[in-house]
Amino acid sequence: RIQILFEVDTTAKVIFSCFVMPAELSVQDAVESLAPFVTWKVIIKFIWILSMRMSGPILAMFTYFGGFLPYKQWSCLKNSTECFNRVGKSGISRDSFCGVNGQEALVAGQDMMWQLDGRKTYSVDWDLLCDKEYLGTLISSSFFVGALIGLVMSSTLFDKYGRLRVLQVTQIVSIVLCLMMAFSFNLWYLMVVRCLYGGFFFVSNTGYYVLTIEMVPKSLKAKGMTLSLVLWVAGQFVLSLIGFIFKDWKYIVVVGAVILCLNLYAIFCIVPESPLYLVSNRRDTLAAKESLRRLAMIFGCDRDFNEDTLITAAESENIDFSKDLSVLETLRDFLKYPVLSKNVAILLFVWFKCGWLYYGFTFSWGTLGHNIYVSYLLNSCGEGIAVVAILVYSLKLPRRSLGYFDIVAAVMLLIAITPNKIGFGAISLSQIACLVGAEASATVFGSHFLWTQELSPTTHRGKILSLSSSSARIGSLLGPQASLMFTWNKTATLCIFASVALASGVLMLLLPETRGSAMPSHASDVISRAEQRKLKEYKNIQN
Repeated sequence: RIQILFEVDTTAKVIFSCFVMPAELSVQDAVESLAPFVTWKVIIKFIWILSMRMSGPILAMFTYFGGFLPYKQWSCLKNSTECFNRVGKSGISRDSFCGVNGQEALVAGQDMMWQLDGRKTYSVDWDLLCDKEYLGTLISSSFFVGALIGLVMSSTLFDKYGRLRVLQVTQIVSIVLCLMMAFSFNLWYLMVVRCLYGGFFFVSNTGYYVLTIEMVPKSLKAKGMTLSLVLWVAGQFVLSLIGFIFKDWKYIVVVGAVILCLNLYAIFCIVPESPLYLVSNRRDTLAAKESLRRLAMIFGCDRDFNEDTLITAAESENIDFSKDLSVLETLRDFLKYPVLSKNVAILLFVWFKCGWLYYGFTFSWGTLGHNIYVSYLLNSCGEGIAVVAILVYSLKLPRRSLGYFDIVAAVMLLIAITPNKIGFGAISLSQIACLVGAEASATVFGSHFLWTQELSPTTHRGKILSLSSSSARIGSLLGPQASLMFTWNKTATLCIFASVALASGVLMLLLPETRGSAMPSHASDVISRAEQRKLKEYKNIQN
């Protein structure tokens, strides 16, 4: 009857949803009742709320340009015979600048001069060249080291103090640290501040994902996650643009800080706390009803939930939510429910692979391509295609089919072993194969957020997401080192990446299908659903 009413008359739909009779309904059903009210105004509000995502690639990856190694942008001074001799053998390259077989590096102002067209790179300013290149990659990795430490320390914050409160605090601190990075004066200062920023940024980033999955109607979750990824890709395009426009990398950091500041009003004055968290973790139904009312206002519906009796899906099964789960109790649940432990173990490995491969290629396009700006622009376009693939996958394909994307990535990375000389002008076949493989893996990265949330019980979701993000950060902090690995041995590096992608794809085929299913509320739900799947598979075999 509800569906017929929606189809017959829009006015009737508004009257029904906003003045529904008192009833006993779950939080999930209350959120789902807002789905018909999505308009362009609602989408614009969510873009504003999630605009923080645009700052992510800008502030995480500004080291593309800030730490660029300009080994092809210099010339010899007329009085340097040594410089001309090296260039005659190796051309303008890293080998001729740094020297081979024990030779000393050329000295700027004495043997050669940089031709940077006024651009600044801390690799030159702070002398992070040749045998000190690894220090530059440590600046990139420090961001993910901080993210790992922050997520490990805050693994229980979301479940204990709430999604919104943690998000608000970490975002304010992130802005302060971001502005401090803009005044960096040496390697160690930038490394420390960037490490701190990485911790606070990724805690807030995880908070956005938890709020999105718990406050967006089930029928719109895939589109909501896709919108978040679109904003991330938009941030990459902005990074490529401002990296080309601004000659000083510190202005890139300032742009990221401005985006975070514009997002503050939304998370302090518009976004409510997750009603699902308030009911499941705090058992505060009054606060949950107020949260639902504010959420309804975002959707343009002035509905009052005070007359409704809110329950969780688990309460109909007499599951006890009388106290919060401690870390020890969560670990006991992992031991008590082996299926949950298996799922989490596979998720953690896939997250590690996603972080390592994604950032491994992200920080290496300057090495794999001939032009840093063209390379990163192509990468941004590839990310856009990956978002389309994520949307198609989320709406049309089974969740387990995600494993095939990683298998495709593994095949493409093996094809990428071909020499750089084979290709089309400035773009080699190897670079194209790397791009396809990297974006197939990026599709897994983007889609895996949704699948992880659907596999995680509400009582454990904050902890599982924090552990998952921590696993991804371990892979991410190793990612920037891939630029050195590609310099060392490109073939071996691609073979290693392909092997990890293949293992990830096979393991994902072992995870349960969750598309179209309600999210589990408690760890026991995972077991009961696994038993139901086995019973269904047994009946299918019998038939």
